Amino acid sequence: MASFQVQVTIDGEEHLFPVKPKSVVAFERQFKMGLSKAFNADQKMEHIYWLGWESMRSAGNVVKPIDSWLDTVDECVLVPKAVEPEE
Repeated sequence: MASFQVQVTIDGEEHLFPVKPKSVVAFERQFKMGLSKAFNADQKMEHIYWLGWESMRSAGNVVKPIDSWLDTVDECVLVPKAVEPEE
């Protein structure tokens, strides 16, 4: 699976959070399906917002419970992680 991050916009301010293995496993446990299937066959905005919430939380930020957190979010977008060139 390609590496990606989630861009969370709150109050017009964009924040990028890496989607790490811990967040992927938490997603799969929460939704009872693999991440690849969720984003290819059965994509829902809930999946993207949940992954944004979980990635933000896993990065060490204090976040509200998801339903309250959603009240503060403008947008969540999955973006490819930049690949650094080899030297």
